[in-house]
Amino acid sequence: MARFWSLLEKLVCVVALIGLAASTNTAAAEDAAGLGARIFAANCARCHGRTAKGDGPDLVKLQSAVSPDDWTDKQSNQELTDSFIVAMITKGGKANGKSRIMPAFGNKLNMQQVQDLLAFIRSLPK
Repeated sequence: MARFWSLLEKLVCVVALIGLAASTNTAAAEDAAGLGARIFAANCARCHGRTAKGDGPDLVKLQSAVSPDDWTDKQSNQELTDSFIVAMITKGGKANGKSRIMPAFGNKLNMQQVQDLLAFIRSLPK
C-alpha cells in the first residue's frame, strides 16, 4: 500500500509540473502580446489605428489610397505568414513589394520587440 501512495504522490507531482509548464508558456505568450501592444501603440497605431483595424489618423493626412490590413479580422490576420509580417516590420513595405508608405522599423526595433509585436498582431482576432 505504501508503494501505491508513493507512486500516486509522484504522479501528482508530474501532473503539477506539466500544468505549471503549460501555464508558464501561456503567461509568456500573454506577456509577449502585452509588450507588443505597447510597441504597437508607440510605433504603429498612427497608421494602423488604435484598435489595429487599419484606420489610423496619419493615413487620412497622407490621403493614401492604400489602407493597412485589419489585424482584428481573423481571415486577414491568418493569410500572412509570420515571416512576411516580420519582413514588413523590419524592412518596410517597399522592400516587400507593398506600399512605400509602410516604413521599415529594423533599425528602431530589436528582434525581440519585433517578435513581441508579432505576438500582439496574432492575438488580435477573437
